[in-house]
Amino acid sequence: MRTPIWIFSALLVLLPLPVHAGPKKPAPVSIHLLAEGNPKEGESFVTPVELTFPKKKIFVRKVPIVSERDIKAFYPFPGKDGLAAAYFRLDPHGTDKLEQFTVEDRGKLAIVFVNGRVAAALRVERVTDGILYVSGGITPDEIAALQAKYPIIGREAEFGKKPPKEKKP
Repeated sequence: MRTPIWIFSALLVLLPLPVHAGPKKPAPVSIHLLAEGNPKEGESFVTPVELTFPKKKIFVRKVPIVSERDIKAFYPFPGKDGLAAAYFRLDPHGTDKLEQFTVEDRGKLAIVFVNGRVAAALRVERVTDGILYVSGGITPDEIAALQAKYPIIGREAEFGKKPPKEKKP
């Protein structure tokens, strides 16, 4: 006995359809803190990086300690390299990850990548306040993109509010 075609049609209608939100929009600025690694860990886990200061080749782990997803607010200021530097206040998850990393890898190098390029190389010291310090390497366009996405530290309550309209005389 053959099953009527309408049964198959009814079953297709009853099946849940996947909801597609479209492709994820990339972050306006990517920020990754990567730990110094060992070439013995293998190319699946580490990648070589040429540093300019200090001038040397190191290996960094591919999985970031913290990223832009862990940032709550930031504070930009002029860096020593002619570009901008910044403090990044991390959320509780990022704070925990940063503290754990700075305890375990104290004295090693950590590299901050901004939009895929080396922005800063830092010697790891213990951090317990959830503030990631980036000593430079952030361009003015990246600062503008960060200002659109994150509040300035100390001005979180003002973020996203529209300025009051001026009254005409």
